[in-house]
Amino acid sequence: MRTRSHPRALTMPVLRLMLIALATGYVQGFLARPDLADFLVESRSWLVVVAWILAAVALLFGCLRPASRWFNRRTLLTTRRILQRARIGTSRERSLHLLSVYDVRLRQRRGQKMTRSGDLLVDHGAGGSWVLANMPEAARFRELILREVGALRQEISAHAGTAGPPAAPGPELRPAPGPAPGSARGPMMRGGYRG
Repeated sequence: MRTRSHPRALTMPVLRLMLIALATGYVQGFLARPDLADFLVESRSWLVVVAWILAAVALLFGCLRPASRWFNRRTLLTTRRILQRARIGTSRERSLHLLSVYDVRLRQRRGQKMTRSGDLLVDHGAGGSWVLANMPEAARFRELILREVGALRQEISAHAGTAGPPAAPGPELRPAPGPAPGSARGPMMRGGYRG
């Protein structure tokens, strides 16, 4: 399964774009007034340039960069791994082997509940949590991860010739409860971790 973050992740960049446009228009209109103080009239030309430069920087870091990150980053669930990769720059790929996953928790804020999105906190054997932020259909994606983890453990048990518990160490997978209240506290996995 391949997906990207829910489009609600673009809400803040769009709001920032509107605020930047509003502020830039206001400053340009203010500097164009004929009744400005003399020191503002003398420095009007470079103040206009400064206003446009500030608007461009705010647009780049507040709108275009988050939108580009959303567009380029994809989350993939395979029968062996969870991967997050950027279409541009494969060195930013993150990966976690399903055998190291021992629980997946769902965290939903109020706005996320309305769109059925949420943050998935993937607890893994390295002692931390990997946060998959703003996942669409978060409850369904959680169930898919847990199902693939269970299937992989059963496959390994079958190849080992045992019909007992899962081969991977650690606690067994817990049943899928409803959304976890509050927020979980655990370090977010960074970099190129290979499970």
